[in-house]
Amino acid sequence: MNLPHWQSTALALLGFIAGLALHLRWHPLRRHLSDAWDFVRLRPALIVWVAGAALLAAIFGDAKPAAYSPVQLGDWRELILPLTRDAAAHLAQLPHVLIQPWPLACLMPVVLAILTIRIWRWPYRYGERRPVPEQKIALLVITIIGFGWLALEGVTLRRMLSEGAESVKLGLRYVFTALAAAGMQVWLVRFVMAWEKPQDTEADNDATAALEHTFARWQSVAALAGFNLLWVSWRQWQMSTPQSVGGWLWIELLLLFAALPLAVSAVPGHFLHQGAAALRILTRSGVSLLLLGITALAIFILAHYAAAMGQALSVDSPFWRILVLPLSALVLAMLDCWLLLTALLIMLRHGFPRSPSA
Repeated sequence: MNLPHWQSTALALLGFIAGLALHLRWHPLRRHLSDAWDFVRLRPALIVWVAGAALLAAIFGDAKPAAYSPVQLGDWRELILPLTRDAAAHLAQLPHVLIQPWPLACLMPVVLAILTIRIWRWPYRYGERRPVPEQKIALLVITIIGFGWLALEGVTLRRMLSEGAESVKLGLRYVFTALAAAGMQVWLVRFVMAWEKPQDTEADNDATAALEHTFARWQSVAALAGFNLLWVSWRQWQMSTPQSVGGWLWIELLLLFAALPLAVSAVPGHFLHQGAAALRILTRSGVSLLLLGITALAIFILAHYAAAMGQALSVDSPFWRILVLPLSALVLAMLDCWLLLTALLIMLRHGFPRSPSA
């Protein structure tokens, strides 16, 4: 039976949605999915925060999502491969970047100033050992460099910088963006850990307690930022050569180290020791994460298709575009939070033979 492209696409979508609904109804990880949904439902501010950061990144970021015409969206055979690649890249980034760090990285100098003051004032509170003078001075220098970088970003709004100053500004932007991403990774895991095994009767204090724990792991956060800087640089290279095999290798690398932020957050000690713990966590929870990954990939393919369809239908209407963009960001943020929190719960429950002491 020969059907027009749009009719075969509509039938494929209906079958896809029906199969996904049945899949979720009898999913072997439905307890973890349900618990993560409860977390998201009880903390809607997290969804708004993730959606707002995504909108800011879309406005101020260099990378723009691929745009499809209604004609292209009507032929699912031509669209399924690029949608799958985009969904796989989104899934690979999710454990490392839930909250888009740029331009929120502009707040990092202020956060570093607060951390520096606290470490100088309460040296035994943040870290397993008292920071040596060299570490305190290094923090102070990085904070000063951060405010200098903000000044360069501000000057760029008024006039063009020289080539050398522009290179310095972009380099520092990558550094502080990676540092912001690492801090938010550790904060999110500690936030989930506080909800999973509360140590305080006041749930409203969970976010503040998670921030304190993030400050206490500032050296491991700095090491995690170095890892983030490596994969962000690889991502920039891959975006300049989108057809290269490096894109798929980049996705596999991020999936391989999906447990690294959790290990940094939950396992005390040196960063190399935490990296070994991340591999153990991934080994113990690998089967469950694979099952979740298959489900998440299908969900993201459908979500990206719906977002692309909304964008294509509203491209000629500024009014509808203003409505579609925030709505798409909120829906995608809800899915991101739900699926990432499910993965974190799986790794916390399966990755440790006993409760983490941290």
